[in-house]
Amino acid sequence: MRRIQLSTMAALAVAVLLAGCGGGAVDAGPVDAGDAAPDASDDEDATADDADEQPDEGADDAPDEASEDEASRDTSDEDDADEPREPADEDTTTVRLYYLAGGGETPARAGPFLTSVEREIPSTPGIALATLRELVDGPSAAEQRLIDDLATSVPEDTLVLGVAIDDGLATVDLSREFESGGGSLSMMSRLAQVVYTVTQFPTVDEVEFLLDGQPVTAFSGEGIMLEQPVSRDGYLRLLPTVFVDTPAAGAEVTSPMRVTGMATVFEATFQYRLETADGTVLDEGFATAESGVETSPFDLTLEFDVDGPQPATLTVWEESAKDGSEQGVRVTPLTLLP
Repeated sequence: MRRIQLSTMAALAVAVLLAGCGGGAVDAGPVDAGDAAPDASDDEDATADDADEQPDEGADDAPDEASEDEASRDTSDEDDADEPREPADEDTTTVRLYYLAGGGETPARAGPFLTSVEREIPSTPGIALATLRELVDGPSAAEQRLIDDLATSVPEDTLVLGVAIDDGLATVDLSREFESGGGSLSMMSRLAQVVYTVTQFPTVDEVEFLLDGQPVTAFSGEGIMLEQPVSRDGYLRLLPTVFVDTPAAGAEVTSPMRVTGMATVFEATFQYRLETADGTVLDEGFATAESGVETSPFDLTLEFDVDGPQPATLTVWEESAKDGSEQGVRVTPLTLLP
């Protein structure tokens, strides 16, 4: 497993409005069809339960679970990435994990950038906690074969001690190892990985961090201020100019395929192409984001027709305003289903 230690870059601003706190803490299920590409996971009902009612998920158990995770760290799923996976059964849930990878670079914006990866995990009422523990485990061998240079900035000895969700605010308790090693970019990247992973759930808008149960105001020796809860908007510089959020890399999709994400492109316009492994183009064209001035969302629908499962790629890019050349090219590997 590859982990990034990036040493120099100016710290980015991450302050956002403080979220209010309400009633009981809950741990939410996966995003619904309004927030993600329509695939098998969108039909699963989100489940919730009190975080305090999970005796086997608490901080006391974390060191033992981490030891088990370390033992399995080099025995990740070895299935070929371009072979269709078996459909998820009722005992698994499909979630998105956010790691780092190259692709999408422009003269004004260097990578690596966040990328979303789809993974099936055992179903549990404490889905946010379980998903964060998957994130800390790092990319699997199959995911690394799927995406070149896929890596993480989260230190491998980090423990996820707890997650409580209350009125749109997720309080994430991590062990002190989470702030060890790396420069400002590495620190910002690991914070972004956690924030994007937790906010995929519709009950979470913002995240506040605890380390070993203690509130964090200044994170790491880099002095990144976390006096208020943070949201995805605090980490937009870690996105490529066209960021495909859903479908995530490795997803199995059917037609019509909904594509959502964020873009920072000239005149709000970018290009896309969906093609199979043999180069057959199934759909292509241009799409627009909501704004051509700032990073803003996009939402488009692609259609295709295949006879059986097909490995494919969704490529997005923007044309240079200077010379019309392709820049910010990023590729998302998928499996197309009839």
